[in-house]
Amino acid sequence: MDLRFLEKLHPDVQALVHDIETFASTEIEVRLAPTPSSKAAASPKAVALMATEKGATLLYREEDEFRSRAALHELLHLRRYWLDRVPQLAAVDDPQGDKTRIANEIENTLEHLIIFPQEAGYQFDPSVGINAGERQRWQSYPWANINEPWARRKTALLSWLTVDALVTDEAVKSLARRYLQDEGLLEEAENFADKIQRLKNSKERCLATVVRFLQIPRHEAEMVYLDVKNKKLVRTPVPEH
Repeated sequence: MDLRFLEKLHPDVQALVHDIETFASTEIEVRLAPTPSSKAAASPKAVALMATEKGATLLYREEDEFRSRAALHELLHLRRYWLDRVPQLAAVDDPQGDKTRIANEIENTLEHLIIFPQEAGYQFDPSVGINAGERQRWQSYPWANINEPWARRKTALLSWLTVDALVTDEAVKSLARRYLQDEGLLEEAENFADKIQRLKNSKERCLATVVRFLQIPRHEAEMVYLDVKNKKLVRTPVPEH
């Protein structure tokens, strides 16, 4: 990483950069985002990650806002994908479409179950942002802009994963439970979250569970691994269980 950016980070985050770069035998790039990232609407100053089997780039909107917390979150994603070799969910033959957007939503939800608790090990408390995000989501219920039944169910089940595992505000949890009951999904959402919690140390089995619960046709989804050591992208089917 360019020294002027590395020096902006806390020593323990710098150490994480070193570990990742040493493992991958490649330098993490940092550059100005050419266009707003997908996070820009909710957090205009957020750092974004672009990672492939060949390299990784952190994108910033304002250089002064390239700080430890924002960079750490993306570096933890990268460590998972490169060092821990966890797969990512990807849509088959849909590089820019709705199926890819949904796969990315599922991917982020599952990864955050692991990554947000890891942030605490670097002396950051993610609970304020998580509580605020889920409070906003459930205060906007009944989601007038989500009309299709499958999309409503997907939104409800994925949100409950976050609420159940990461939200510390009991008022937000109560609100989510009430509206899940109204939606007729509370029991299913709790069962879904319980299964994911039991399986969260196996990304492959988590992805199999999500694909099964959301009734995603298995031929429309696949798992991809970023083998940065050999500069290879490895694609495999989502397991059935």
